[in-house]
Amino acid sequence: MAATHDSSRAARSGVLDRAFAILSCFTSDQPSLTLTQIMHRTGLPASTTSRLLKELTAHQALSRDRSGSYSIGPLLMEIAQYAQPMLYIREAASPVLDKLSRMTEEHIQLGVLDGQEMVVLDRREGRHRIPVYYHIGDRLPVVPTAVGRVLLAYADPDTINEILDQERFIWPTWQTPRPSSKTVRRDLEIIRQHQVALLKTPKASVHSVAAPIFGHTGAVIAAISIVVGSDEQRLEQYVPLIKAGARAITNRISGPRPSRILPPWDGE
Repeated sequence: MAATHDSSRAARSGVLDRAFAILSCFTSDQPSLTLTQIMHRTGLPASTTSRLLKELTAHQALSRDRSGSYSIGPLLMEIAQYAQPMLYIREAASPVLDKLSRMTEEHIQLGVLDGQEMVVLDRREGRHRIPVYYHIGDRLPVVPTAVGRVLLAYADPDTINEILDQERFIWPTWQTPRPSSKTVRRDLEIIRQHQVALLKTPKASVHSVAAPIFGHTGAVIAAISIVVGSDEQRLEQYVPLIKAGARAITNRISGPRPSRILPPWDGE
């Protein structure tokens, strides 16, 4: 009986692994995919992919349009609304992001650490066009960006070691020079001392400045940044502004949550 139970649990785990492999195929750049595209991305057999797509569609985890392409369904969108910590950070930061965007007319970014990557939680488009191609929900490596370095600076030692040891961290090939792990570690120490990251990499297409956002317990839970084109000369002048913005978000998160006043549904 125990062996049967274990094998059943292993089978369920395998199904979940394959289902999440399918769900992970969808990105902001390609929110709609065909069966063939999903097969190529997951490496799953056609019969397995087709069966799982039918089941995920039946449960509204995926939607299928008239052309036969699949996209994320309403059930996942509904479940995502219960990600309260992330939603509350974004909600608390939103007015500050709006204000920074109006004041600087530059690109504003809000990010959180998830594992060894930075997830874009929210962003504001700047007036000046810069080569920034990510969207809300996208994942980025932590070392090449100011937001990522802030989050890494306050991460636990194991995470820092896993990312920096063996010099295997992701670094854009067009940005030179590639920093050593020793250089990055020294930069992380400076970030912790001054609570700000100023990243101006030679030959990079953008430069950025970021500051940490603290939660109720005093731990860093997110970071905010201003991203400018590489020809912009005012990056250092944005240091007081980004630190003030981070403090404002920290205060909003640490303070009492405002009550929501709903409109009367009966029209009175």
